[in-house]
Amino acid sequence: MTPGRRSFLAALANGAALLAGCGGGAPRPAPAPAPRTPPSPVTVGPLTGLLSLARLRWAVLLQPREIAAVPWLIPPIARVASEAHLSRFAATTGFDLRQIPEAAVASYAAEGGDAMLYLVRHNADPLALERLFRARLVTAEHRVVERPDLVRVSGKIGSTPTTMLIAGRDVAAYQIGGSAARGPARIASLYALDKLKRSPTLLAEEPLKSLDTRLGEAPVRAFAIGPFEGELARGARGLLAGATAIGATVRPSAREGLLVVVAVAGDFGKSGEAASRELAAAWEELARGSFGHLLGLDEPVVKPLATHGADAVAIALEIDPGKLAKGLASATSERIEEIMR
Repeated sequence: MTPGRRSFLAALANGAALLAGCGGGAPRPAPAPAPRTPPSPVTVGPLTGLLSLARLRWAVLLQPREIAAVPWLIPPIARVASEAHLSRFAATTGFDLRQIPEAAVASYAAEGGDAMLYLVRHNADPLALERLFRARLVTAEHRVVERPDLVRVSGKIGSTPTTMLIAGRDVAAYQIGGSAARGPARIASLYALDKLKRSPTLLAEEPLKSLDTRLGEAPVRAFAIGPFEGELARGARGLLAGATAIGATVRPSAREGLLVVVAVAGDFGKSGEAASRELAAAWEELARGSFGHLLGLDEPVVKPLATHGADAVAIALEIDPGKLAKGLASATSERIEEIMR
């Protein structure tokens, strides 16, 4: 082979190598996409963080396990909700009310119809809770998966629209009535996703924020927000007409009684003393009425004490849990039976 031919072949080889290096040959495989980081699990702080302040009528915050752990409260509790009732409820829902560390009940004048929302922090399997709920639905079942650990299921139990929300590993919500798409269960799911940062939750703003601070921590807390109108405005001898909110707490006392504190929030800078007397008189009227007598409010362990400040008036008293339970059982037996089914 002549030197010229060898040079020509070498040039061809070099050119082929250069073309291959510049993409003239088979395409190189694309790099594998980086693995997607799974979203952080849904975690829910205090249940009040799932309750909107907007359209709220009232809310009750409970610590059932703490209540059930007080030995001398067990007989009164059993009088209102028997072991059979509680066991039947656990079989129906999947969780034992006596083991729930935190619960809440709230009433809303909600878009799409008035609604009740029940929230529980449970220790059960979320999938088992959902299966039990779906087994109770009779029509119109609809399931929405926002993400694997945030699921809403809606339908009808009997003729009542009902929605369940699973939020993370340990929180479930049950909405009775209202709209599944726009009601408080849907709003709770948006709070769980941190998508409603500008919408205040239950105790995040006034007047309930200060009222909660005034009343303090307790295993039973209740709040209602004003303005109060109609029959409510005439309550407490007219005090509620100008009130911004009402709050109450119930705590076990050292004397094995129940210490009850009720506070009415409003502007009492100039009328606090007179307003506290009116509140004491209003409580006396309630206690001596037929319903107060039924609950044993007319025979307190410690007589009511009224106090006042610039932003609230309050009354505190201690009542007998046995008499209270007896009255509640008599007044609510049919309702308790219905709830525990």
